[in-house]
Amino acid sequence: MTPRRFTHATAVALCFGCAHANLHADTANETPQAQFDEAMRLTQEGSRDDARVLFANSADGFSTQAQLHASAGLWFNAGNAFVQAGDTGRGIAALLRAQALAPADASIAANLEEARRTREALTPTQEPQGIARIAPSWRFIAEPMRAWLALLGWGVFWSGVCALLMLDLSRERARGAWKIALATGALIGCTAGATVLGDRLARSGDARAVIIAREVLPKKGNGESFAPAVEDALHAGAECIVLSTRPDWTEISLSSDVRGWVPSAAVERLW
Repeated sequence: MTPRRFTHATAVALCFGCAHANLHADTANETPQAQFDEAMRLTQEGSRDDARVLFANSADGFSTQAQLHASAGLWFNAGNAFVQAGDTGRGIAALLRAQALAPADASIAANLEEARRTREALTPTQEPQGIARIAPSWRFIAEPMRAWLALLGWGVFWSGVCALLMLDLSRERARGAWKIALATGALIGCTAGATVLGDRLARSGDARAVIIAREVLPKKGNGESFAPAVEDALHAGAECIVLSTRPDWTEISLSSDVRGWVPSAAVERLW
């Protein structure tokens, strides 16, 4: 079966999505965005091969910036560009990263589902595990903002400690006000700091991955000489869980009864 081609509606949806993400991405993505816009123009003119090259370059640029800034908008743009370039696996991986950073964003969810529909074969999606399952409950506030809130909270707390130790707060009302400020600062600092730490732990413990090779057949062991672990090969965009790694080989699971080893170059872990 040959890979499905994008419909015009899909291209329009992804173009709209990339424009939407510019509200979130910082202005440093101007060059990748210009490449994406030029690729869209070439696509509309029928120069699909030239457009794919620009889409791929744009995707690489967005990905590089996203790795530096951990921005949902940049990962979103990268995912759209990868999918338009025909790199479904990396596109889905980038969109999953964007969704992990901004789980409530409807545009990310819609484009992720659109990208999944372009896969050659339907495969089960993998849900987050552990802390990653509850992390969306606090991600309505961006991680950088929560980091600043944590610093602000602890700043207020230690200012309150210094005031109680160094100032002459003989009046009970004044001492009470500083104690309230101290408790509030500690509460904000602990809560915001805990969510930032939770995000870092969630990413480090998130074993989700995506097949990026056009086609790969999982083996029963970490070598080409082992027998196939499944009958049908996996295609780009198949989502899986990394169980373990060996030199050049990675053990993955698609479900409780489907697992095997694939070359490490054929799979990309989200984090």
